[in-house]
Order: sequence, then C-alpha cells, then structure tokens
Amino acid sequence: MDQISQLVEEAKKKNAGRIMLQLPAGLKMKAAEIVGAMRQEKIDVVIANNPCYGACDLADKEAKQMNCDLLIHVGHNKFYVDFPTEVPVMYFPYFMDIPVNIDFSAIKEQRIGLITNIQHMKALAEAKKQLEAQGKAAVLGGQVLGCWYVNAEKLSDEVDAYLFIGSGKFHPLGMSGKHVYTLDLERNEIEDMTNEVKKMEKLRYGRIMKAKDAQSFVILVTSKTGQHQLLGNAEEIKNKLEANGKKAFILSMDEITNERLMGIRC
Repeated sequence: MDQISQLVEEAKKKNAGRIMLQLPAGLKMKAAEIVGAMRQEKIDVVIANNPCYGACDLADKEAKQMNCDLLIHVGHNKFYVDFPTEVPVMYFPYFMDIPVNIDFSAIKEQRIGLITNIQHMKALAEAKKQLEAQGKAAVLGGQVLGCWYVNAEKLSDEVDAYLFIGSGKFHPLGMSGKHVYTLDLERNEIEDMTNEVKKMEKLRYGRIMKAKDAQSFVILVTSKTGQHQLLGNAEEIKNKLEANGKKAFILSMDEITNERLMGIRC
C-alpha cells in the first residue's frame, strides 16, 4: 500500500465529518492527489494553504473556523511537547523514497554523524552503508527539528563532522561545534555548510553584543499553537529587562517577518 492510500485508511478510522489537510511547502504538490483519493472514499476535505514550518505549526484554528472536526498534519511526527488544540490532530509523516548514490570524497573528516528530517529517514541506513564502503565511519543520529538538535548533540564525542541529509539550509544552520555538510538528494550533491554556520554564529553573537547597549526592547512571540508556551518565557524576559531599568513590551505575531516589523518603535 502506498503512503497516500495509508493516509486515507488512517483518515477513515477517525470518522470525521470534515477534514482539514495541512502540508509543508515541499509536499503541497501532493495535495490534489490526496484530496482526490479521499473524495473517492466520500471524505470531505479542506486544504490549509498558509505557510507551515513544522509539527508545532498547526492549522487547528483554521480547521475549527472551517467547521472541520479533524486536522491531518502531513509531513511531520507528533511534536515532542504536548499542547491543547482547537480540534483533534492526526500526524502523518510522509517519507521521501529517493535513492542514495553519491561520491562522499568531498567530506574530508573520518567519523561522520548522520542527521536528517522526518521525510528522509529512509535514506540514513543507505548513506551509512555507502560512507563505510568509501572508508568512512558513520554514526546514525536520526531526526532533528529546527528547534531540537538533541540527536546531533549526543553524537558530539563520537564524530568529527555532521552530514545532514535533506533539502534546504534551515536545519543544518542550527548545528554547530563540528564541520557541517549537507547531502541534497534531489540535486545529488554535497555542500560544505561550515562557513555559513560560523557566519550565522558570528551574526548572532554580534547582535547579542549590540543588544547590551539597547535601552528598550520588543520581545517577539509567535501566536502559533505549538509555541504558545513561549509566552511564559517572554514575560520572564520582560520582567528581567524592566528590573534592570530597560523598557520592554511583548509583541505577538503569527508569522514574524522584517516587513511586518517595519514601523514598530519602542
């Protein structure tokens, strides 16, 4: 049974009157096919089309507004922190089945920690096999999230470099302390990310140093369902700033962008 058929079967078990389907950008090309398969089973579906950045970024409010009684969130595992939602949520990880066939000579280090996102988990074992066939030692780390790198950090004493398998730079830019490479399976090429990671770290610390001289602060908090608990952290930061004679207020946004911050003065 293919993955879309599996998804439909799982949806049928929920006996929902209407379903909202939410997919990340990389899987939206599958939306019409999934909806078509569900309609064949008489399942009423609405597609959520706002940006989706991870398992914490749920369209549950939109689902409730559209009279859906179930949100199917495709492409991610259940988030590692529990939180209440407006409607029940069914997570369905969607795995990309892309063969690994590459020359790893661009990686100079010997002990390589293999890290990926949920979509490319199937590629880890084959990448390990091929690395070892080319004389490297490979250690399986597993999945990371954009806000959770425990599976990379736990390999720190065992490896000389990390290899992230998957597309984009979002996840590898969050890793540090070792040389960082990416293997883009769609382009079938390896990229050394180390300089970009170091540049990001320098930029981050530079901004921290600059902030030490600031007298007023805007504390940004996303209103996304899975990150609502961060409001408590924001309030703690606000209290500490004010205790040190600074001005501070909390700004809540659904999606934080530079354009939406233009005009805010404090």
